Amino acid sequence: MLSENLARIRKEKGLTQEALAVKLNVVRQTVSKWEKGIAVPDADTLCAIADALDVSAAQLLGQPEKTEKTDMASIVEVLAQMNEQLAVRNRRTANIWKFLFLASLVVIGILIGKGSAMEEEKTVLPEVIQVSGVNLTHDTQTLSCSFVPAIENAEYEYSLTMHPRGMEDGSVTVNAECQNGVCKAVFDEKRLFSVYEYDMVLQMKYREQIRNTTIAEAVSFRDNMISWRPME
Repeated sequence: MLSENLARIRKEKGLTQEALAVKLNVVRQTVSKWEKGIAVPDADTLCAIADALDVSAAQLLGQPEKTEKTDMASIVEVLAQMNEQLAVRNRRTANIWKFLFLASLVVIGILIGKGSAMEEEKTVLPEVIQVSGVNLTHDTQTLSCSFVPAIENAEYEYSLTMHPRGMEDGSVTVNAECQNGVCKAVFDEKRLFSVYEYDMVLQMKYREQIRNTTIAEAVSFRDNMISWRPME
């Protein structure tokens, strides 16, 4: 092959790629591409290379020398074939890289999908909400409730609702803030009525999943006193 013959003959002549490039008035990278087979010189350049190396064009092309001087038409024909082979190889390489790129996108998509599915599976809310340490305090302005969820997850959202017993309207809902494993919700007393008894319902939410459970019954408060019946 031209690439192999060029590299071999150049070394036999004791020339570096840089030295040959100077003789041909090209950059060293051009010589490197010829020797790697990723570029093919034209007919005139091939003849110049042959002259610089003091060999025939036929020797560079790896063809038998039938005449003293290889016919230019023959050189052009051989180089045209080499260029066509190089173009085919480049197209094949480009198609392979394109296929690998598309395949990698598919694989990445599958892995992301599996990762999302696994995450969904790992973060399914429990059927029954379990809490401990439920405590209610009351002053003249607020009613506070603190509790400790059995499962800690920063993505879970908690809220508490006070439902007046025996009434359809008058419910009050506030969000609970969680820190260091303890959640707390604070109700404004102005929105509650001391003449009512309330049931306190805890809601736990994760994305589209929702669970509800009553954590205190018969909550009542007057003056600075509060009473309730905890759930067993």
